[in-house]
Amino acid sequence: MMNTPHPRPKIAVIGAGWAGLSAAVMLARDTDLTLFEAGRQPGGRARTLTGDNHGFSFLDNGQHILLGAYHGVLRLMKEIGSNPKTAFLRLPLQWHMHEGLQFRTRFLPAPLHILSGVLLARHFPFTFKTKLLSDMSRLQKFARSDQADMTVGQWLQQRNTPRAAITQFWQPLVWGALNTPLENASLRILCNVLSDGVWAGKSGSDYLLPKQDLGMIVAEPALAKLRHFGADIRLETRACRLKTLPDGRVLVNGEFFDAAVLAVAPYHAAALLPEDTPEHILSGYQNLHYHAITTVYLRYADPVRLPAPLTGLADGTAQWLLSRGKLGLSPNEVSAVISVSDRVGTFTGQVWTEKIHADIKRICPYLNEPEAVRVITEKRATTSASTNSPLPDLTWLHRHRIYPAGDYLHPRYPATLEAAVQSGFAAAEACLHHLITV
Repeated sequence: MMNTPHPRPKIAVIGAGWAGLSAAVMLARDTDLTLFEAGRQPGGRARTLTGDNHGFSFLDNGQHILLGAYHGVLRLMKEIGSNPKTAFLRLPLQWHMHEGLQFRTRFLPAPLHILSGVLLARHFPFTFKTKLLSDMSRLQKFARSDQADMTVGQWLQQRNTPRAAITQFWQPLVWGALNTPLENASLRILCNVLSDGVWAGKSGSDYLLPKQDLGMIVAEPALAKLRHFGADIRLETRACRLKTLPDGRVLVNGEFFDAAVLAVAPYHAAALLPEDTPEHILSGYQNLHYHAITTVYLRYADPVRLPAPLTGLADGTAQWLLSRGKLGLSPNEVSAVISVSDRVGTFTGQVWTEKIHADIKRICPYLNEPEAVRVITEKRATTSASTNSPLPDLTWLHRHRIYPAGDYLHPRYPATLEAAVQSGFAAAEACLHHLITV
């Protein structure tokens, strides 16, 4: 007697941000997959803006800076056939604060590449350099210990770290990596970022600066890969509240699925969870805190000659200025990043423009007013990477074949693109493992 082939599991992935796309790509080969996305285009909070670009090379929904330690992102790109050499300008770590701390890693094995770079740093007293290295050494010991978490601000105070070192290094580092103020930022999460990145190996600290729009790098090739596997892609299709059935299946928009990956922002997820979801799970979503990121794109009549591809300002409104000309794009364009911008101010687009233009004029005084500007603020760009922030409990949801994914769910990292991709992979793996074992 011939065996009847076991039908392929039918899986729903809800949300086409980087977490949802990562989960979908991992699942599509072995399942009948349907991807639901409420928006017109994939990418979530890391998407390309369509429509009038106002003459810019391209506009993403925020300026993202990736690192060589983003192994999940690089794995995803390999899966979907996206070439990192085409997508990114890869540069060894270089820290360039305008009229402040400036160093770059040297061609030496880790950790000597950083040690020598800091010792040879410019515009920083030697005593501050040795203090910075001492603090880094102590931080590595903390990372290897089981000490209770504390805020970065508390730790710096305990270490009697000079104010100049905080403004020139620690604050820009924490704001950029965790998008959380020093007085709230988790020292443990910062250690995780450094341990898996800068401290893990020389290439992990490399900058990966996008030369293409994020849609071209991940979203579009991911959709193409899903179509190749026969996935049903439904853009502009909003999912309603999920319903779990007695036989274990999940009802999504009136369709039956063997399981669902819920990869939407946490402030949307609670409204999609089943009505019988326990209260402690709902409160885990509802009690999350967020911080904003503002990106200002500017185009000038003349080339913007910044001293480094990524130039920092310790005392400006902009924290980092990215020279698009050094990426092979228009030399007349620059993007400015303001992390935790909700703490900086709730300004109009005109005020943001004036403040960022003033920052750029300090470095490039020859520039006239910009010809074009685009200001983009993501009010809930990331969840707060604060101390002892409990993650939502997913046990009950997994038992009911619902697998949440998102950057806010990573157990070690702040809310980054890498955290989103790794979370998507983990949700797909848990989903497949459960279906195989039932």
